[in-house]
Amino acid sequence: MSLRTTLLTASALTALVAAPVLAQETATSEATTEVIVTGSRGKPRTVTSSPAPIDIISADQISKLAGSLQLRDVLTQLVPSYQAMAVGSSSQDSIVRPAGLRGMSGVHVLVLINGQRRHNSASINLNSGNVSAGANPVDVDLIPASAIDHIEILRDGAAAQYGSDAIAGVINIILKTNKTGSSGSVEAGQRFEGDGTTISAQASQGFALPHNGSTTVSLAIKSSDKVVRNSDVTGTLYDTIGGKPDPREASANRRTYQGGLPEIKSLDLVTNTVIPVTDTTQFFATTTFTTRNARAGQAGRKPNANSNITAIYPNGFTPYYTMKEYDFQLSAGLKTTFKGWDSTLGTTFGRDHVINGADNSLNASLGAASPTSFETYSSQFDQWTTNLDLTRHFDVLGGKALQVSTGAEFRHENYQTHALDEAAYANGGYYYTSGTNKGKPALTGAQGAIIVLPGDEADISRNVTAAYVDLALDVTPKWLVTAAARFETYDDSAGDVVSGKVSTRYTVNDWLTLRGAASTGFRAPSLAQMGYAQTGTQFNLVGTTYQLIESKIVKTDSAVGVALGAQPLKPETSRNYSAGFALTPGHGFTLTLDAYQIELDDRIQLTGLLSSAGVKAILIANGFSGNQYVRYFTNAIDTTTKGIDLVATYNLSTERFGRFRTTLGYNHNETEIDKIAPTPDVLAGLGLTLFDRQTQGYITELQPKDKVILGLDWSAGPYAVNIKETRYGEFSLLGATAATDQKFGAKFITDLEVSRAFGDGYRIAIGAYNLLDVYPDKNTIANTIGSSTYAAYSPFGGYGGYYYARLSWKM
Repeated sequence: MSLRTTLLTASALTALVAAPVLAQETATSEATTEVIVTGSRGKPRTVTSSPAPIDIISADQISKLAGSLQLRDVLTQLVPSYQAMAVGSSSQDSIVRPAGLRGMSGVHVLVLINGQRRHNSASINLNSGNVSAGANPVDVDLIPASAIDHIEILRDGAAAQYGSDAIAGVINIILKTNKTGSSGSVEAGQRFEGDGTTISAQASQGFALPHNGSTTVSLAIKSSDKVVRNSDVTGTLYDTIGGKPDPREASANRRTYQGGLPEIKSLDLVTNTVIPVTDTTQFFATTTFTTRNARAGQAGRKPNANSNITAIYPNGFTPYYTMKEYDFQLSAGLKTTFKGWDSTLGTTFGRDHVINGADNSLNASLGAASPTSFETYSSQFDQWTTNLDLTRHFDVLGGKALQVSTGAEFRHENYQTHALDEAAYANGGYYYTSGTNKGKPALTGAQGAIIVLPGDEADISRNVTAAYVDLALDVTPKWLVTAAARFETYDDSAGDVVSGKVSTRYTVNDWLTLRGAASTGFRAPSLAQMGYAQTGTQFNLVGTTYQLIESKIVKTDSAVGVALGAQPLKPETSRNYSAGFALTPGHGFTLTLDAYQIELDDRIQLTGLLSSAGVKAILIANGFSGNQYVRYFTNAIDTTTKGIDLVATYNLSTERFGRFRTTLGYNHNETEIDKIAPTPDVLAGLGLTLFDRQTQGYITELQPKDKVILGLDWSAGPYAVNIKETRYGEFSLLGATAATDQKFGAKFITDLEVSRAFGDGYRIAIGAYNLLDVYPDKNTIANTIGSSTYAAYSPFGGYGGYYYARLSWKM
């Protein structure tokens, strides 16, 4: 029997057998007592009494994973319907990686910090496998685990309650508020192959303030080395000499591909302050600050390529994308009770500023005079949000409890991009004077970089005003009905939007609760999707081979965009339906099952790569070389996503055998394209398709349709063991034709941690993610650029196992 099978069997047997054996010593189910605030603006409810499915992730669960993993990977490990892409060699997406709930993207999930809207990232998702390319979702990785008390995840449409983005759900990160005490950890680990060394340290300390107030200060620092899985570059590297191969071919380094997990160094600081002002009024304030530097390797450029200058790199080179990021958010407000109304007035301002660049690079068109490092462009996103929320309880209809919540929001957003080093985009006019490329022009632009030209710069703002009402009526002690409506008005092309939601929960008996909801929702086009444009060189799968191409994203209102049929973007709209039940039969057992359907219209996507003689003519007419592959953002498709979420927990607390917590999570998720926007006449006339087969496959086939998580936590005295088995279902990468499709099988990933407490509040742990060093299936498309032989879009990554040791404390 394999180790994987043994671990899986042990977890399953514990869940199935322990109940009857130890029934007299069970603990009460945590889900029946854990109080939530997300999705219920008035009376706080428990997980099982909520009319919508809620996950609660505790600080202990997060701290066990967050030393080596980013927060979005922690959520992927713990929440069945949450999935982050393990992106490598994709510039921004390697660092600010796409993630989302229920098969949707990060921009379809609203992120809150202590109930206040979190600002978006200035980095946009452009990875070719992204389910919402061009959007700039919130980067949850910038919130350190040391600052988090718990996380509440609402898995249901909530745009009527919270506004734009909450189509798939809401992630509410609740920060610590303690007057005393400290906690923290130091962790180090690396991949089984000896690379990817990660060292992290985090700490949190509570301080008492006058008037019974408190401030909690949390800090985290992390350094991660790159992880590369490459293969040999094919083809000749050097020009021939006298018609014969260059002798250097025999001994040349062909492992020049350096794509994979990037180098990252980060520092995060969070403060959370609560000060009572009077008996009925409380002041609150939160600050977050992050600085992060990252470096992501790209594909190697051959010595004889038209992207190289041998006077600078005689043996070719591998460029690196670089990022310098500065992020902060300031929030403050008052909570008070006035004439029976509980009110919260809060304002929050956030800014994310990113400087994008490249090193170990060059602009070949400048010849031997080219610099080798560049700062190519900066991007910045600002968001200022002010909310007033009011809630009051009324007795109506003969004493029935009615909760009335209402409020208003004003939000200002600004997105900017600025071109930086002129040498990154200048055309120096260099022509090769010898070798294979003699008489040909060298490529223009910094290699391995994202370039924004002066004409592509953006400075776009908008104001959003919203008002809502949210009602909850206890029709009977067993039957709850809620309804919400929200109006938002945008002063740009998004216009006015109205959304609504109704939900209900019926308690059949002490152990069975039924629930369901129906809602409409929306997501306004992001400012980045409306204002972002770029130029860059990249390796892309064109037909059946990877080619180094020059790609260009153009604005929808640019001359090129308009000439290629681009239209102003409009909001995405949704219809959400869900139904399910919660079982709490006692003896520490809880099970929730929810089915859902999300119908999303006018979904914004990037077009496929547009290239033809007609496209070239349009580009040349607008001052470009004509050699670019062009894309733009458009309301491309209508989709329907259907799925099932199942979450079960079983808690046992025994004197003889210790404490057991067994968890089972399952998500099944499928997305179908219902409608594709008509191809503009101009593209149809050029024989082009707006949204090609390969791009459609990113939406429908690239994410596994099934994910299972089975875990066992055991503790007795100072000892604890955590075992988790995750099964990721099969997925496919569609090509331009069926002949180039790639299918990848399901895989089991085993995680194991063993720990022991000692001293006064200390614990030491050793463990491994992907203990059995499982890799995804290999690619079946010919690999010419030396990239990894394993599936690049694997949901668990293609980098093998990782082991670590951690020292933690809680005092």
